[in-house]
Amino acid sequence: MRYRKILGVLGIIVCVGAFAQTPRVNLSPAFSKSVLLELKPFFAPSEGQMEDLLKGDVVSVGFVRSPTNKEQQMMLFISGIHPRNCTRAMRKLSLYENYSSYMDFIKTSRYNDQTQKFSFNVDHPLLPFPMIVGFKIPRITKEGHYPFTFEDGFLKDLKGTVIVKEVGKFCLLGLKADWRGPESRIPNIVFGTFVETVGKIGLEHLMRVSLF
Repeated sequence: MRYRKILGVLGIIVCVGAFAQTPRVNLSPAFSKSVLLELKPFFAPSEGQMEDLLKGDVVSVGFVRSPTNKEQQMMLFISGIHPRNCTRAMRKLSLYENYSSYMDFIKTSRYNDQTQKFSFNVDHPLLPFPMIVGFKIPRITKEGHYPFTFEDGFLKDLKGTVIVKEVGKFCLLGLKADWRGPESRIPNIVFGTFVETVGKIGLEHLMRVSLF
C-alpha cells in the first residue's frame, strides 16, 4: 500500500510538471534524422518518443531489474531539446555547484575544478533514505559527449554519458546511465519509477532555469 501511494504521488508530480508554461521548441519532422543520429549510439527513441522530443517534451526512460537475488540493475535515459544553442544553455547548466539552488531535492552541491568531482546530497519525502552521490565530470561548456562514473555513494560504479549536441540552432541534451550493484532497500518498480520521474523533472527544470 505504501508503494502504491508513492507511485500515485509521482504521477501527480509528472502531471503538474507537464502543465508548466515554459518556452520550448516545436521542430518539424525534418529534424528527426539529425536527432536520431546523435542519440542512436546511446538509446534508440521510438517513433512516439521522437515526436515528443521534436515538440519540446523531455523523454525519460528508466527501469530496474534484479539479475540475481542479491543485485539490482538500472538503466536510465533522459533527453530533451533546449530552445537555445549549447553555448548559451551550458552557461548555467555548467555551474554544478549551484544545482542545490536549482532543484529542491538536491540539498547540497559541490564541484572541484581541479579534481573535476561533482558531489551532491539528494533527499526527498518519497525516498526511503537520503542519497549521497559523487562522480567525476568536466565542467561542460560546449557540445560533445562526456563520459562519467559515480565514484561513491548509493550508485557507486554507475557509468554514464552526458550528451550535448547542436541540432540546428538548438541544443540536444541527454543522459544515458547504467548501473549494477548490491540490492537496495527499494523495490524495483519504485526504484525505476523514481529515477525515471526525477530524471524527467530534473531535466525539465534545468532547461527552464537555463533559458536566460
